[in-house]
Amino acid sequence: GLMYEYMNDKMWDTGSHPDTDNKYRYEETVNKNQTYVGDGVKVVSGTATYDNYGRIIKDTRSYAKNDKVVSYETYARQFKGGSHAGVLDPTFIKLREVTLEYSLPAKVSQKLKTSSASLALTAQNVFMWRKEFRFADPDKGVDNLNSPTNRYIGANLKLTF
Repeated sequence: GLMYEYMNDKMWDTGSHPDTDNKYRYEETVNKNQTYVGDGVKVVSGTATYDNYGRIIKDTRSYAKNDKVVSYETYARQFKGGSHAGVLDPTFIKLREVTLEYSLPAKVSQKLKTSSASLALTAQNVFMWRKEFRFADPDKGVDNLNSPTNRYIGANLKLTF
């Protein structure tokens, strides 16, 4: 399925996405030169005829590689950001919790005047691999500029009397 990552979209829109820091942005903001040519094609001749439902019934158009120079800022805001760029594949693998526990030997428990004792290390949100989501946790099911998932690490001492 697909899921909307609002954080990704807004970062493109504001120019704070790490991928917007490139030679095109530098050239435009520092040197005031527009040098970006987007991927794609342009129509060089021909027309398309559509039926009442908007389906193409005849197409004589021919295309050539895009060579139109545009503002990188405008491109990033309207085409990289905007409604379609925030829709990403939310596939992920997550290791939510790991606990390692060691039961102390009976001699140690006796010295502590307990019937048993154990030490444990525990961690939550240990690892997450995301296919496309880079700035949000798709496990939450929604991204409304939430903070990233926190990682917790702790230790437990369990004494039984």
